[in-house]
Amino acid sequence: MLPDDRDIDVRRGIRLMLADRHAPEARALFLRLARYVHGRVQHRCGGRYHGILGSAEQEELVAEVLTTLMSGALARFEGDSVPSLLAFVRTVTDRTVGHAARARIRERDALDGDLGREVETWNSAAPHLDRVVVVIPESPFSAQDRAYLEELFGAGSKAEYARLHGVSRAAVTQRVQRIQARIARMGPHERQRAEAWLEHLARRGERGELSAPA
Repeated sequence: MLPDDRDIDVRRGIRLMLADRHAPEARALFLRLARYVHGRVQHRCGGRYHGILGSAEQEELVAEVLTTLMSGALARFEGDSVPSLLAFVRTVTDRTVGHAARARIRERDALDGDLGREVETWNSAAPHLDRVVVVIPESPFSAQDRAYLEELFGAGSKAEYARLHGVSRAAVTQRVQRIQARIARMGPHERQRAEAWLEHLARRGERGELSAPA
């Protein structure tokens, strides 16, 4: 059982934790902080950043915050009570989560517009690579999403896709947003596959290899 917060000597606990995490007092304080960071990450990801970062990424953020604390941040803490320490840890945690979430939002928004506009720029560093070798990446999307995205790229724009299918542009935008949300929930490896596949799709669209929907 962990000791009550009032029984923890914060200053001594921090000194011991930075020197030897396995000492009883250091271990008690470290476990208290680990539980708090875990709960705070879940709170932020389930509230302000709901649906942006998956469970695996949240676990990585917990580890990142604890590493940041142990590698120097705690040495700068000047308080002497558990509440003041938790307020300090909350600031570090919120900044870490916010940075990761905003980075994910930027990735997601890069797919907006006509979906391929930003993706097409990913090829600018090596424009002739596809003339040397063609590697078809594996898609992490469902067959339904793959077919939809291929038709969307083939149409060239949301507006044109909407016209060809006799649906509203808002309906197309909603479908794209649902796909974006699924990408945002993917793990790092799946997102890399998604980006690679979309990049390949953009190149096919540029070469006119995708047929517009009838």
